[in-house]
Amino acid sequence: MNNKLTFGLNLDYQQSQCELEQLGIETVQKETIHPRKSYKMNSSCADILLFASHKWNVTRPSILFDTKDVIEATTTNKFWVDVQLRYGDYDSHDIERYVRAKYLDYTTDSMSIYPSATGLMIGIDLAYNLYSAYGQYFPGLKQLIQQAMAKIMKANPALYVLRERIRKGLQLFSFSLMTQMFYRVTIHKTFEGNLTTKPINGAIFIFNPRTGQLFLKIIHTSVWAGQKRLGQLAKWKTAEEVAALIRSLPIEEQPKQLIVTRKGLLDPLEVHLLDFPNISIRASELQLPFQAAMKVEKLGDMILRATEPQMVLFNLYDEWLKSISSYTAFSRLILILRALHVNQDKTKLLLRPDKTVITQEHHIWPTLSDEDWIKVETQLRDLILNDYGKKNNVNTSSLTSSEVRDIILGMEISAPSMQRQQAAEIEKQQQEQQQLTAVTTKTQNVHGEDIIVTTTSQFEQQTFASKTEWRTRAIATSNLRTRSNNIYISSDDVKEDDHYTYIMPKNILKRFITIADLRVQVAGYLYGSSPPDNDQVKEIRCIVMVPQIGSTRDVQLPQQLPQHEYLDQMEPLGIIHTVSGNEPPYMTAMDVTQHARLMNAHKSWDKKTVSMTVSFTPGSVSLASWALTPHGYKWGCRK
Repeated sequence: MNNKLTFGLNLDYQQSQCELEQLGIETVQKETIHPRKSYKMNSSCADILLFASHKWNVTRPSILFDTKDVIEATTTNKFWVDVQLRYGDYDSHDIERYVRAKYLDYTTDSMSIYPSATGLMIGIDLAYNLYSAYGQYFPGLKQLIQQAMAKIMKANPALYVLRERIRKGLQLFSFSLMTQMFYRVTIHKTFEGNLTTKPINGAIFIFNPRTGQLFLKIIHTSVWAGQKRLGQLAKWKTAEEVAALIRSLPIEEQPKQLIVTRKGLLDPLEVHLLDFPNISIRASELQLPFQAAMKVEKLGDMILRATEPQMVLFNLYDEWLKSISSYTAFSRLILILRALHVNQDKTKLLLRPDKTVITQEHHIWPTLSDEDWIKVETQLRDLILNDYGKKNNVNTSSLTSSEVRDIILGMEISAPSMQRQQAAEIEKQQQEQQQLTAVTTKTQNVHGEDIIVTTTSQFEQQTFASKTEWRTRAIATSNLRTRSNNIYISSDDVKEDDHYTYIMPKNILKRFITIADLRVQVAGYLYGSSPPDNDQVKEIRCIVMVPQIGSTRDVQLPQQLPQHEYLDQMEPLGIIHTVSGNEPPYMTAMDVTQHARLMNAHKSWDKKTVSMTVSFTPGSVSLASWALTPHGYKWGCRK
């Protein structure tokens, strides 16, 4: 499994390194990993070998995040990368010190086999999810490794699977606190630098969604005095208090069903409610935001100021049920609590837009009319969706009504993920007997004797597929035609001033999208003219495709503007280019410098020109337009 993980990491590194042509890498070669590399602590070998298209200047050996690199006179056309895995403990999880020591040990002993004198060792601590690297770097490699490692640590499926297997083997389980409102702690740092926790007052939130009744059982800190295993104790105490409340209710008021929002409470509740066989207990998949109720001053202050355990009764629906149904009231409550969870200050402003809105003494929420509540609910929904869109880079206008409902209720929404599929496949491989292929590796021992080992395990058989393979990209671009049916225009920052209005014909834009590439940027010049009756409107008539050199980061255009008789009656209106990946919410530095260079070189390229970006978001296309301010023009010229 350790070798499989190293193999998976190597593929991730190769995928990252094949993206950047400007590094001068001619070939990325995956070395055959020795089957017992993970168990041999006295020697190592290279995992990836890079061949240069021209000789690289390399730096003095340094740590990955050291910014003061010193380039030496040494040059090389071969560069190796060695990946080391460890499972650190509390006393020694300094990954930087570990990887530096291993690099110095392995590059100076006679048993390690490295194909060149220049290379880099990358260390990953599976226990603490830390990483670092030590070694030499050629220009651009350090930034690439930092970006690649951030992605690998977050999304590599084999890394996750191996970590979980080690935890299960060592019986180490991460405890996730289920009763977050019941057992609450404050965390502070001691003089020695350690983190300690101190319990504070908590509460059990027992809510009836039909009537709006809230049974708030305040738990005083004295409950935890002299107790151990407080997280486990909190679950059983919660179940005990719920059972006590049900016993105190008349038979006709006892619930028929209990919905638990924390799955860890299922077993304790089943034990304590054996006397109530008619009450069904089930868990909810929804992450309902009841914990946000603590942010309401009336509830939060009462809990914190309590001097003893007590039961308090509230009605979270105030007097809403006089005019609306319990379903609508529950939906309104979830909207308010979810918005409080997302942005507490903004939600309170929306609930009380001016001083005339008051909260009655026996109410929790401000007193508003039904019409005002409809407006507030719409604003709260937009607040929640905008926050979700920013965090997940999703265009909220493309969400369906069912997705909006799931986001507000707290349903887990996740797009299809290649990493999750790979993790599932790795887990299945233990049960499935796949066809075995023999792999023979050759190494040397300390006496210089050759050792030939043949293994028949299924790793090392996966073929490396480059993301820059033109055949794969050509097939992927065939769906751009369907993507162009959904074009979104970002209009959040549009200024209603004296700037020009641009009209882009949909047929021209669709044609530009269908000839584009999903990874390499494609650009063209915009040409058009104004209608006779309005000089402030610019109608784009054509996109001129000129010879260009595109990469994943930018596109280089010739210095001369195109000349053609068809363009004589038109004026240049700017540039349009594609962007792969996330749509930037600003004009990028490359666009600023390119636009400023064109304005500086050509008189016809004036303030009416803009820079348009076409971003390929999943399933759709986003169009944005940027103009250059005088300050931006000066900055671009300097760069």
